[in-house]
Amino acid sequence: MKHYLALADCDCFFVSAERAFNRKLENRPVAVLSNNDGCVVSRSKEAKALGLKMGEPYFMAKQRLPDILYVRANHDLYQATSHKVMALFKSFTPEVEVCSVDEAFLDLTGTKLLYKQNYIKTARDIRQAAWDKLHIPVSIGLSTTKTLAKLASDKAKDAGGVFAIGAAERRKILAQTLISDVSGVGKKLLAQMREECIFTALDFVMRPDYWIKAQFGAHGADLKNELSGIALFKVTPEGKAPLSIQQTSALKEFSRALEVLQAELRRHIHAACRKARREGAKATTIEVMLRTKDFRVVTRKEKLPFPTSEETEILPPAMRLLAALYTPAVVWRSTGITLAGLSYDAGEQQDLFRQTAKSDDRLGKVLDELEAKFGKDIVHLG
Repeated sequence: MKHYLALADCDCFFVSAERAFNRKLENRPVAVLSNNDGCVVSRSKEAKALGLKMGEPYFMAKQRLPDILYVRANHDLYQATSHKVMALFKSFTPEVEVCSVDEAFLDLTGTKLLYKQNYIKTARDIRQAAWDKLHIPVSIGLSTTKTLAKLASDKAKDAGGVFAIGAAERRKILAQTLISDVSGVGKKLLAQMREECIFTALDFVMRPDYWIKAQFGAHGADLKNELSGIALFKVTPEGKAPLSIQQTSALKEFSRALEVLQAELRRHIHAACRKARREGAKATTIEVMLRTKDFRVVTRKEKLPFPTSEETEILPPAMRLLAALYTPAVVWRSTGITLAGLSYDAGEQQDLFRQTAKSDDRLGKVLDELEAKFGKDIVHLG
């Protein structure tokens, strides 16, 4: 059975979420900055038209383009907006695979009978609903494989918001598409393809299967099948459980003070543990990271004696790792924590000489309930 897939991608998502929250930003050149006002992470079309570049340092952009409104990132707002967008997608089809905060694959197979209309019309209805209900612009690409749907989504941004690649026009579109614009073609693979005079997607799919397998391995063979309309990857609504949870951000100001790093690390540990509890995960290993003013990164990790998602268990070893990494003479830019080796088995082996973890679990649950009722960071560990 042939499946019809859509990739729905929110346009300029961070800016769009800010505009949905504050309509006064509509039609103005807007840029969203990273947490420490370091660089541009999202641009409106108006800001792009003025020449603002993605990743451009704020201090340079502000001097060069002072008329743009620069906004500090609000990730809580973006996460909340993302949940609303994904819920809207799921109201059209239960087969939704969330890829990121602003992107999801939808399997529309069967909706043709349900809504008694073609897939392009359904995609337009989804796009219109996202705008009418949430004020979020969405571009949607349609095709029979994930790779083609992604390619169609990229083209939809300049084609009225919805673009479909069917069997009839696939060859023509592949001939017009640079191989560098195809999802799954990284720098290393691109260099190999150019050496073999492959410059467009059509150049690639016209090569024999045995030759592609010999030159580019299984990944190359899968890519050819996907570009040829042969679906190898299904939409998986349940998603994959994360293998690790990382929490990091830059300091408000560069610092040499250990107390400043400790305070930031406590905050990151709290946020990472909160997310782990929400996912039903427990860490078996932690890694502490420090980044210097000149972007040099140092890390240390430690295996925990038992899986946990509680700050009271993670904080002491994390602080020991921080102390081992810390050098007073160095100016530090940021710190962070990674919870790794995540376990999702509620029946993990307990320590014979450790009291039951139920009291610790209750503490974490209470912290989460307090924050849900009174707001984030209402409670801090000493």
